[in-house]
Amino acid sequence: MFHKLQSKIHNHVQHSQASNQLKSGIYFANWSVYARKYFVQDLPAEHLTHVFYAFIGMDTSTGKVKFTDEWCDIQMPLDSINGNGKVTGSLQQLYQLKQRNRKLKVIMSIGGWGTSDSFTAIMSDASKARNFVLSSIAMVKEYGFDGIDIDWEYPRNKTEARQLVELLYQLRVELHSFSPCMVLTFAAPGGDDNIQILDLKQMDQYLSFWNVMCYDFNGSGWSSKTGYHSNLFGSNGDNNLNCADIIGKYTKSGIPSNKLMLGMPLYARTFELSNASNSGIGQPFTRAGGEGTADYKKLATDIEKFDSRKVSAYSYNPSNGKWSGYDNPQSARIKAQWSKLSNLAGGFWWDSAGDEISNERSLVKNYVDQLGGIQSLDTSLNHLDYPSTFLKPLQ
Repeated sequence: MFHKLQSKIHNHVQHSQASNQLKSGIYFANWSVYARKYFVQDLPAEHLTHVFYAFIGMDTSTGKVKFTDEWCDIQMPLDSINGNGKVTGSLQQLYQLKQRNRKLKVIMSIGGWGTSDSFTAIMSDASKARNFVLSSIAMVKEYGFDGIDIDWEYPRNKTEARQLVELLYQLRVELHSFSPCMVLTFAAPGGDDNIQILDLKQMDQYLSFWNVMCYDFNGSGWSSKTGYHSNLFGSNGDNNLNCADIIGKYTKSGIPSNKLMLGMPLYARTFELSNASNSGIGQPFTRAGGEGTADYKKLATDIEKFDSRKVSAYSYNPSNGKWSGYDNPQSARIKAQWSKLSNLAGGFWWDSAGDEISNERSLVKNYVDQLGGIQSLDTSLNHLDYPSTFLKPLQ
């Protein structure tokens, strides 16, 4: 019985991937509604196939998943996308967005940076691990999700890697039981040490696709020199990490290229230079500036430069002493071309609030346009039929 079920699930995952067109995904951070004033209705929905709702938390005492901020998730009064009136929380807005855009799938992303200890505590206890799975499925059903994204950063040893495989298997079984079209993804690391710990081939048989995080290669909080943090090729100023090599690590391990999503940033990594006269990559910076990031849409474009060899934009602003490395529209278009040539599943971004709205500067729109436009995107339908009282008023 077990082997028949496993074979059925594996065949479905492979078939659904093979029949799908290109994907365009984005992480929506629930805290964006506060200081950044970015809401679900601001998402470029027609250029997207998947929205990853970040983040769902975990209760380590029981293993059950929970909201990290109930106010913005399910309580905040927000305008209805479908007309007059109000809805409560970002999740009801997302459900309405799904109703208007039937190709848009909304995935609950569990975990995030800094939650590794929570995963470890829960997955090492069989009862809590089972609570995690069942409560995750219950949340999918109640709040209108189209699947689950596991963002465990990162399993630290082979024991935890095996626990992750078991978790993905159980989630796949339960999701398939609810609806075979449900999505299961994993936020995958870029560094060698973290990749080597994972049992990639075992994980792959349960995953719809992989979100490979090809960014944060460099940053003032951990690097010794200025550098790009999402370059497509070559070294970045402080190490040899680049998108092409990271994707290659997965394909060389046997993961089909058409199940790999290229992760891209909608923000810059910034450095405060030690010497303003040395404003290129690989230069010393002052620790006094601390770790810095800046939303892409807030960067000054008149000082922007582009490294066509390594495919990254950068700038130096003498008024505040900040050096920034980031993707720009040229990066997005070249990465889209490379994605197609490499037969990837598509691309995704962290996080939605950082992008420029204008068609000319938007990284999401430039990438999708270069892929072949919105007509090239996955047209598989989202799931609208749920037994939920939370969603019924929106039907």
